[in-house]
Amino acid sequence: MPPSYNHTTNGVNLANYRQLTQSARNHIKNGSYRAPYEWTLESIEQMGAGAAENRMSSTLRDASTQLQATTNATVANDITSVNKALQTKLSQTEQLKNMLEVCLSEVVSEIAELLSTRKRLEERGGKVATKISVNASRLQVRSARPTREMTMDDVEKSLLKQQGLLGSFAERVNRALSQVDKEVAALEAVRAKLEADLRDKMEALRVDEAVLSIPTDPAVEGGVSPTFRRSHVDHMPKTPHSWVRATEDNLRNAHHWLADAARLRKAILHAIANSRANEHDMSSRLNENMMAKVAATRNLREDLQSQLERVREEQARAKQQRASLAAALEAKRGPLAQARERLAVRKARPCRETVNDEVEAALAREVAHLASITQQLSEKVNAVDREIAALDASAAQLADNIKDKDDALRIDERMVMLDGRINLVQRPPSSVASFAVSEMSMPRTQTLARIRELEASLSAARREREGMESSIRQLKESMGGSRYY
Repeated sequence: MPPSYNHTTNGVNLANYRQLTQSARNHIKNGSYRAPYEWTLESIEQMGAGAAENRMSSTLRDASTQLQATTNATVANDITSVNKALQTKLSQTEQLKNMLEVCLSEVVSEIAELLSTRKRLEERGGKVATKISVNASRLQVRSARPTREMTMDDVEKSLLKQQGLLGSFAERVNRALSQVDKEVAALEAVRAKLEADLRDKMEALRVDEAVLSIPTDPAVEGGVSPTFRRSHVDHMPKTPHSWVRATEDNLRNAHHWLADAARLRKAILHAIANSRANEHDMSSRLNENMMAKVAATRNLREDLQSQLERVREEQARAKQQRASLAAALEAKRGPLAQARERLAVRKARPCRETVNDEVEAALAREVAHLASITQQLSEKVNAVDREIAALDASAAQLADNIKDKDDALRIDERMVMLDGRINLVQRPPSSVASFAVSEMSMPRTQTLARIRELEASLSAARREREGMESSIRQLKESMGGSRYY
């Protein structure tokens, strides 16, 4: 170990030694004589002091050189360690920053997708609300049909079923909108945390890069920018593990909400697709039922009109026949009165001449025949009168039924066109055309087309059967009415 400053190898304090020698010299009086040994001792002492000063200076120089070398090595090692630690920290912070940016981009994209899904839900909700309004209007308009036409037919069943289906989907749309709002709010909160963490990481990168860029050579001018000079705030420093874990927790939480949002969007899109398919099928079936009902009502009205025309024709023939019978009856009344008068006059003969001869028998026979014919004609007239009354009642019933069919047909046509079409020939804009055919798969399209063909065939067969039953009923009525003649 080198000697300490101001001490010799023998432990003599040179500073004290200097003070003693100087004080001895100061005590020498000017102009006085000294002893030779004092004179020699003074020189020897001064030479010893000079040698001691030389040794002390040499020792100090060696110690300073060693200290400088040690200091330079320590500073260089510290700078290398700091630079290495800063570069490692910069790399780690950059990696976390990149992960935060990627996750933040995914969160922003997911929020945009959720908002787009919400818009689609609102559009579907608006369309469903429009269809519910149309359906309610159809039910209200259809409730004004005549009492005879109030039947729980396929149209009524389809309307009620569609109303329930649309109401159920409207409730699901409202619930989905509420859930989407919750997911968007949660993702916005996650986004705020990620943005705050990302800002802190970017600021940390900027600070660490500024620290790394500060020159280590004192000769180089420069220093920390004033923007980095912040007021001292006491913060509890984090450990490296907790610092990384905080960001990883944010990323894990963000990925959790992203997965939930993706599942929600998938469920919503699946529900929308199913609802559109169900609405399309239901609307298509309802449209076919309405058109079939209109056609059936129109055909039945035409059959009733044809039957009414035949009844009125039969009324005309019956009235003509009655007129003929009445004329024949009136024509027989004169001969009957004449025959009775002749028979009464002949009975006025004297008693001796009263005999049942051929004349008496002929007159009696004539009166009986004329009376029988008159009675038969009178009964036939009465029967024709009853049949005419029955035909009048039947014609009134048919006319009343036709009026109800006209009213029902007018109401049904108005009900069909509530969806916006201008005539019955036009394709329905809001029911059958719920979505483009291109969005449906080819097998599903073929299946639906086949179902529509079968339903159309069934409707045609039903109308044909109703026509045959109407013809048979008319034939029976015509055969039953002919027995009166």
